[in-house]
Amino acid sequence: MKAFFQNILFELRAVFTDFGVLLVMVAAVILYAFVYPLPYAREVLQKVPVVVIDEDQSALSRRLIRMVDASNLVRVTGYPATVRDARALISSGQASALLRVPRRFEENLVRGKPAHVSTYVDATYFLVYRQASTGLVKAIRTLSAGIAVRRLQALGLSYEKAIVDRSPLSFIGRPLFNPHQGYATYIVPGVFVLLLQQTMLIGVGMLAGTRREKPLTEVLGNPLRGKTGLRILSRTIACMMLYYIHVLFIYGVAYRIWDLPRTSELGRIALFLFPFLAACALLAQALAALFKTRETAIVMLIWSSMLAVLVSGFSWPVESIPRWLRATSMLVPSTTAIVGMLRLTQMGASFQQVLNEWAWLWALCGLYLTLAWLMSGFYEKH
Repeated sequence: MKAFFQNILFELRAVFTDFGVLLVMVAAVILYAFVYPLPYAREVLQKVPVVVIDEDQSALSRRLIRMVDASNLVRVTGYPATVRDARALISSGQASALLRVPRRFEENLVRGKPAHVSTYVDATYFLVYRQASTGLVKAIRTLSAGIAVRRLQALGLSYEKAIVDRSPLSFIGRPLFNPHQGYATYIVPGVFVLLLQQTMLIGVGMLAGTRREKPLTEVLGNPLRGKTGLRILSRTIACMMLYYIHVLFIYGVAYRIWDLPRTSELGRIALFLFPFLAACALLAQALAALFKTRETAIVMLIWSSMLAVLVSGFSWPVESIPRWLRATSMLVPSTTAIVGMLRLTQMGASFQQVLNEWAWLWALCGLYLTLAWLMSGFYEKH
């Protein structure tokens, strides 16, 4: 038992006396928790610039333009004379969309004829395209609905009756798991889980690379004591102790700072993440055999971070991922942990509803414990 606690202190000392490892396993987690959500702090993209060509110059066309400009999604920034001028503004980035109101727009509506307006939206950036097209379509449909209601009133219907006849079914949308309908609430919680995994893998890989470059006694003095199982367990507990501090910081502090939804208490979150952190620590020790230098660990694991994001299923639909790739991704702890954490923190799931994910993380612990045991001879030099 004495050797066990000495080994834990030895591993923690290795982390805090290696500036590079300290930067990855401590500073990077804190820094990313503040910096990464910063670009998404406003949650929803608003006031996308659009330009307008008003060929009708009527009271109704000006009303439509005012409605477009009043939208929180788009704003009118210019009135070019021709479509060519408008395309030049869009190409230069000064605008993202064009609304064109043709001649006789009001006249056709007054006579009961179909009237059309044209929109041209830059689809280079999907999020900008969605906001601009949604803002323009909403304004156009609102104007159309108002005209239809006034026509029904002209036929003798009351305003209330005209509203019902124009839209007999009312649609009321209430977002359940993303109340802001924003990008931060959508992407940041999953990235936080991945941050815990990747920084641990990189940090342990850097330590392994250093220990393979020169004997452990030259790095810190006395090596870890005990048999293979005890050394593996010591490293795992040391990593988990450090990362539970990060868990408390992220879900207790960062979530509040960025106003991210959290429907589960910290104790339940900590319980769910126990096998996840253990699996990450064991996976890190299993991968340590691949890293002959600390630089190799940094390059390989940072490169793999993007793959881990893509195959996790929260930034790209699971249904669009090939089955073989999805099956392979289940061997990465973050894939299952992200799903479980999103259910706990955002969807209000009970712990019983994430037991399948919890059990799978324990299975990964068993798998990576076996691999770490087999690879332990490559981890360090005595």
